[in-house]
Amino acid sequence: MGNGINCGAALEVNSVNARLAYVDFKLQFMGRISRADLKSAFGIAEASASRVLTEYSRLRPNNKTQKTNTIKRRSFEPLASFDSELALGMLANGFNSNKIFGVTELSYEKIGKIPNQLNTSEVAMITRAIAGNYAISCKYLSENSTNHERRTLVPLAIMYDGTSWMFRAYDRSEPKANKFKNFHFARIRNVDEEHEIKESRQHYHEALMQDKLWNLRLPLILKLHPSLSEKNKSKVITDFGMASDKEELIVTERAAFRWIVEKKWYIDARSQEQKLEDAQRGINRFYKFELSNLEILEKMECS
Repeated sequence: MGNGINCGAALEVNSVNARLAYVDFKLQFMGRISRADLKSAFGIAEASASRVLTEYSRLRPNNKTQKTNTIKRRSFEPLASFDSELALGMLANGFNSNKIFGVTELSYEKIGKIPNQLNTSEVAMITRAIAGNYAISCKYLSENSTNHERRTLVPLAIMYDGTSWMFRAYDRSEPKANKFKNFHFARIRNVDEEHEIKESRQHYHEALMQDKLWNLRLPLILKLHPSLSEKNKSKVITDFGMASDKEELIVTERAAFRWIVEKKWYIDARSQEQKLEDAQRGINRFYKFELSNLEILEKMECS
């Protein structure tokens, strides 16, 4: 196996490589590994789990502590090469050794993959902070703000909208009342972990359970937008799996995701005043749906 695991299709997929890759994955992206983790993931006995950890330590003696099996951040050298998107996908859906070694049931290829979009090292720092319940400091290149100063964030959860990987975090640097916000992994820069600082531990009011918009689920009543031609209405009905005789779609989403869904699905969530103002200015935007219960949703969000 040499000095590392080459996660390519040419490498023989065997139980030893898969277990070693799992240890590497857990350390890099979660910050720790345990015998219980190995037993649960592979259905092996305690003795077998111990042998895996011993072999891993032989191959990478400076990657983890011996007693607690936690990552040694300063000397950690990955045994396996993990793509950031692959790692985030497995954090969301569970470890899958077939994905690591490029094994698929059918021929598969991702379309339009952006090279070097995500910094694996910084992604790992953020996911370790989620697992360890502590803060990070970083710069964030927001598309809606010119504030690119360092922020202190407490990462809480990861999300994927089908295009971009994001994370939910409590922003300690935010002066406004609502400090729970969504952040794109691709817009993060210069991450520093603050795991050794006592004040950086997650506080009760910063926990995900205290995030009102995350825990509030909204019923979005979407009607085909009146500006659509019959041809475009038919396209939308097909693309969204709607019944051919229906012009309404009802979905439930977290309030924290409403803006994301509105943008991605081209949903018209303007108030009547905004619509009149756009009409007076001659602004014509393309929409697929109209949000028909906007007032109710706003009341739910403010209650």
